[in-house]
Amino acid sequence: LRDDNFIDFVKEEAGHAVAALLELQGINSVKSLLMTDDVCSIMNVKSKSLDAFKNKYGYMQDDGICIIQPGVKGNIEYLISLLKKKCVDDAKLVKSSKRNQLSSSLTTTTDTSSTIRKPTSSILSDSSPETASLKSSNLSVAEHKSYIIDTLNSWCKNNKSKDNNERFSLVEGKDYFISLQNDSTGTLKCNIKCSCEKWTTLVFRRGKFQLSNFYRHLQGLTNECPAFKKNFNNPPVSSPSSTHNH
Repeated sequence: LRDDNFIDFVKEEAGHAVAALLELQGINSVKSLLMTDDVCSIMNVKSKSLDAFKNKYGYMQDDGICIIQPGVKGNIEYLISLLKKKCVDDAKLVKSSKRNQLSSSLTTTTDTSSTIRKPTSSILSDSSPETASLKSSNLSVAEHKSYIIDTLNSWCKNNKSKDNNERFSLVEGKDYFISLQNDSTGTLKCNIKCSCEKWTTLVFRRGKFQLSNFYRHLQGLTNECPAFKKNFNNPPVSSPSSTHNH
């Protein structure tokens, strides 16, 4: 996993705060994360460019030292532990695979029927995850679109409660436009057009389209969408989604 795929994985496993912390430091792969001594040490760096991140995910102590939120730190430690275990498991799997290949090659010289059975077993084993993936992604275009809209609505709800902005919302067909189409190979692709006219391609994972790329466009640490910023700071008084005004 590298770059966007790695960041998307981090968001799913450890949350947006951890993903933002890694992205801010250019940590874009499993190797670079595991080779970084202290991911949270950036909180001690004095730079105005880090103020927004520190205010959002840290606490300023009376002595002027900024520390990261305990929950975020816990998620980082969980992620690193998870990835280290995965690396160990992968190494064991490679060793086991090599032993099986050696055993298989020795068997083929003495037992032809065994040679025939082993590839068949291998084919079934390899195809099983793919079959499961196809079943999990068996959603209609309308269901995919509904999932994307519901996910964005939940994201807006979390943001407006977190920032005390009850009138904030994003309306499909006004603030963003969803395009779901099959490509030349028949694979369903999804792109979202922001009201600022920029298109964003969504990553397909675990049977659904993930919105992390679109979130990054809307509210990136270094490049926030101007249309989103205007909408968030000056939401319309009468919005189709603003049914929870106090």
